Amino acid sequence: MPKAVHYKTNSVVYFAGDVDDKVFLLQKGRMALTSTDIETGKQVTEYIREGEFFGVKSALGHFPREESAMIIADSIVLAFSSLEFESFVQTNTRIIMKMLKVFSNQLRHIHRQIESLLESKEQTNPDDGLYSVAKCFYNSQQYTASAEVAVRYLQLYPAGKHVDEAKQFVQNKLTAGRSFGDHKGQSSSSSATPRKMEGPIDNDPTLAITLAKGLAEQGKWGEAYKQYHSIIEMGETPQVADAYVGAGQCLFEQEEYVRCVQLLTTFISQYPKSLQMAEVLAYMGQSYQKMDQIEKARAFFNKALVMAVPTFAPKVRELIKACEVNT
Repeated sequence: MPKAVHYKTNSVVYFAGDVDDKVFLLQKGRMALTSTDIETGKQVTEYIREGEFFGVKSALGHFPREESAMIIADSIVLAFSSLEFESFVQTNTRIIMKMLKVFSNQLRHIHRQIESLLESKEQTNPDDGLYSVAKCFYNSQQYTASAEVAVRYLQLYPAGKHVDEAKQFVQNKLTAGRSFGDHKGQSSSSSATPRKMEGPIDNDPTLAITLAKGLAEQGKWGEAYKQYHSIIEMGETPQVADAYVGAGQCLFEQEEYVRCVQLLTTFISQYPKSLQMAEVLAYMGQSYQKMDQIEKARAFFNKALVMAVPTFAPKVRELIKACEVNT
């Protein structure tokens, strides 16, 4: 059965970017949905009437909320799980037809926006375009999305003209918190320029680890290694263990097997109880295998298998099998 939730004025049911499987029905009161228009970048407000559902698409599609839902007068909201909602609408074809009409209108609106963008005579520089997306997300206080786009910008345009601003979008995400204002509770919509942070952003391990992982996903092992190693040089931070593992992978992929073993040996001595130990031992075993030291490789693989979590164990078994074939 759906759960009735009482909300006070100015309460928030959910934020844009949240992920859950709840579908909501406004039983009594007043509320509004706010989102960002993909064509103009301006905030759009839609008011929900009593008896209307909201949050349907993202809940059933299992993707982040596209809008924020805010209560503007004391309200009662019914919260359905996805299964409860599906069971409910199956017995009420009128609701199904109503939602289909709403979704159809929304699709036509999106289609018109896309056509307008495609027919636009204005040529946008990709550098400026990607930065504008990050800036738009930031101005609408969707800090996580802004930071993700900004990281992508830094990966594609490391010497771009908006590098400093992109770095600030990433840094501000770390301190902004989940509110409609910045981390001090002040509205950030009054200024398009993010707040300056104290201290050099280039020494931020969170930014460095994000950049490193992005570069590694692109196979840019040399550049990724530099980012990982910069974190190791910062000393003890929450990201340093991940940095050791990432740096070891980069060295292995660059066929720097001796350096890989040396680096990961240091990791083992400093973090003997790490949950990533099986992955580290596997990389060391692969390095010894590449150096034709099969017995050492087998020993590391067997130790990795003992310490591996269930999801990683099949990978280790494949390495052991390959090692046996090559002997």
